[in-house]
Amino acid sequence: MNEIKHLGVIMDGNRRWAENNNLQSFQGHDKGADTFVDLCDWCGHAGIDYLTVYAFSTENWKRSQEEVLHIFGLLERFFNEKLSRCLENDINIRVIGERGKFSKKTLKVIEDAENRTSKCQKLHVQIALSYGGRDEIIRAVKRLAGDVAANRQTIEGISEAVFESYLDTAGIPDVDLVIRTGGIENRRLSNFLPWQTVYAELYFSDLLWPEFSKDEFDRALEYYRSVKRKLGK
Repeated sequence: MNEIKHLGVIMDGNRRWAENNNLQSFQGHDKGADTFVDLCDWCGHAGIDYLTVYAFSTENWKRSQEEVLHIFGLLERFFNEKLSRCLENDINIRVIGERGKFSKKTLKVIEDAENRTSKCQKLHVQIALSYGGRDEIIRAVKRLAGDVAANRQTIEGISEAVFESYLDTAGIPDVDLVIRTGGIENRRLSNFLPWQTVYAELYFSDLLWPEFSKDEFDRALEYYRSVKRKLGK
């Protein structure tokens, strides 16, 4: 039976859920944050070691300033209010993505959460913020090229394993399953971990992220366990 070591989740549908319920868009993000907390609990109980969630893409910076500010305010509140729960549940928090646009306050909150949970081992959670797969690969290439220029790395010595060590997810296994919520019209990865999902199975849920449930989570895991994985063989 297939067992999931690394689960990726594209948390899509917060704004549509809010609209469907005659609420403001920020209320959809608030409800989605609650679902994320539940997801961490479900992964812990399911024995999953790594969870990576797509929270804010590089393209999301194009949204209104009001919405962007609310999302990062929500992030800061989450880390401030939920960090003790992460510590109690032995959850390691790590943020991946380009941090250049983050405010000093946001950076401090992120770094504090990463430092305080650095010794936690039960579940490793990567939150993709200001993340884009192509951007990650370009940043990795630039770092690798810099090391080649400085004679810290040879061109002949470059392999897949070496290149992976320059990615945001260095040291983390490839994704086994990607769950994307948001309905059948959104059956795509949207620049989410293109290198790490090369052999991942894909599960698309008709539910919007705030309404994603434990039952739907279990259905996704059951789907994965039913698939005969060949991994290119």
